[in-house]
Amino acid sequence: MQTKKKILQRIENFDPELFQVLKNALSRQISTLSLIPTDSAASPFSSYLKGSALGNDFIDYRSAEHHSRFEKLAAARACELFGAEHAIVRLGNTAAANRVVFQTFAKPDDNILSFNLRKREYCTGDQMNYFFMKYSLEPETFRLNFDKIRALALASEPKMIICSPVNYPKNIDYAKLRKIADDVGAILWIDLGQNSGLIAAKKIPSPVKFADVVTFAASDALHGPQTGIILCKKKFSATLDQKVIDTGHASLKKNVLAALAITFAEAGCEAYEDYAEQVLENARALEKGLKKSGAELICSPTENHLVLVRLPDSVNGEFLAKKLAQANLLVKPEIFFTSDEKISHKILRLSTLDPTTRALKAKDMQKVGETLGKFLLSPQNQAEIDAVGKVIRKLVENQPLFSEEWLPDAESQDFDSDLMMTAMVHWRL
Repeated sequence: MQTKKKILQRIENFDPELFQVLKNALSRQISTLSLIPTDSAASPFSSYLKGSALGNDFIDYRSAEHHSRFEKLAAARACELFGAEHAIVRLGNTAAANRVVFQTFAKPDDNILSFNLRKREYCTGDQMNYFFMKYSLEPETFRLNFDKIRALALASEPKMIICSPVNYPKNIDYAKLRKIADDVGAILWIDLGQNSGLIAAKKIPSPVKFADVVTFAASDALHGPQTGIILCKKKFSATLDQKVIDTGHASLKKNVLAALAITFAEAGCEAYEDYAEQVLENARALEKGLKKSGAELICSPTENHLVLVRLPDSVNGEFLAKKLAQANLLVKPEIFFTSDEKISHKILRLSTLDPTTRALKAKDMQKVGETLGKFLLSPQNQAEIDAVGKVIRKLVENQPLFSEEWLPDAESQDFDSDLMMTAMVHWRL
């Protein structure tokens, strides 16, 4: 702690402008409650390793056959955690992972059948010119009609079927998608999104055994570093590994790989299982509070971390988000699409991942739901914004960014202070 304090003091003295930006960012995080699915603090274990002296080392492998010990450890733990046959952990972000998958399995002008056209946003450039077709939820039931999806697949013969249900708070029958993919000879690609944590903790069904390839981020739900992960069947491992190298992902940072390895270890612990269970309980409580206040929900009751609130027609989602940000409550406005192009809904896509990370419990999330719901139906003037802000400040004022209750229990061992001092000697502190 003294070392950290001394470093911060020197940064403040050396670069006061940067220090002020850092201070403001930290203050904002502490005083703000985020219901945005991609927001959640990294684990202190992961953060420490990412910021450790391991960052001084990197490995440049030009061959897909070579892997560092840290990479092997992270990949093996990812496979064990998700029940996968092969894992790629060296990609810097999910955008890179998406492009690797496309360039491995699709060719220009291929037909691709995608849930709500997800992943099309990553297809730019001459080598990524694909023809996307959409399947979606039925407007009457908000469910997938697998007979319609199968008919569409048989008619269009896609080379790839993508399922990335980032806006869907229900479980999906991935076995039926697998059957459709087999019927037309298509690759089945599932993106876990922020459901990765609940899947790792075995709280919701996993698509890994049904998919040819799976992608997700190690951050947000899993509390790891911001990297992109690819899981795949063994028969595709060599091809994907080589594509990763061919697309320039040869350099590896030991600190990031070490942070990944401990991230996957943490996600397999009892403390993370408790966290995942609390995420689900908090989502149900958030729904309860919203319903109590009169807000309209879509796809309720939720079966994961998501809660979808239908916005009144008169409400602009972007303006609403800006007003709530003034009250230190962050929300994500979205459009909820259906299979009928004429029918869509303005929504808020809310998540309980970050509030749970900060140790908020069901009673707190019900209060958040009631407060948000009342605001949606209010004039949304400055007085109403101030009222929301008062509630949020009271909820988060003493909450950590990452609660210690989610850290794994471990028996104390003799701490190797000499080793840590050696690792830090370059700081001359």
